[in-house]
Amino acid sequence: MYFNQPVHVPEAPGKLVFRKKGESTYVLLETGRVYDPNRQYTRVDRKIIGIQIPGREELMLPNENYLEFFSKEEKMMQDEEKSLIETYQEEREHNFMLRDFFDQLFFEFQIMSRKKPNDVVNENKVKRINKVLEPAMEMMKDQPYAKFLELIPEPEEQQTEDGKAILTGMSYSDVALLLTQFKGALNRYFQKVL
Repeated sequence: MYFNQPVHVPEAPGKLVFRKKGESTYVLLETGRVYDPNRQYTRVDRKIIGIQIPGREELMLPNENYLEFFSKEEKMMQDEEKSLIETYQEEREHNFMLRDFFDQLFFEFQIMSRKKPNDVVNENKVKRINKVLEPAMEMMKDQPYAKFLELIPEPEEQQTEDGKAILTGMSYSDVALLLTQFKGALNRYFQKVL
């Protein structure tokens, strides 16, 4: 488990290794060496102590191993760094809250697309969905897959030849497909940021 409070990557010359896995970079600390005389080989034991914050490589989110090997007395952070960390934490909390809202919408539309696949989604629901999708698109705007995402167009009322008013727009199954694309993009984004 990684803690929410970032810390400086500790100074441990020759003891730290940085390993990239996917979009994340893990900080590993050498905890010991064991020599095997039969194989004439020295095995290095390492433990993950944290994960680097993207764009702020001097900072990391620590885990329990960090607390085991380093005292809680850390290098004092400058006011500017504290401000950046607070901004990072607020943004992170906002993004996770946004993902929770999206997951609720996604779940509802998966059900509705089975019950009423061809019914048009009304204007009120479209506005509520776009209220979640807009900040999600803004959050992922720098990602290569952002160009495949779009907001849901609002439905329009049109007149038929016999004068009846009908609602035209995206159906529940269309919206469910669009939300599936967003779900994939959000999964990739959150794998990258943590």
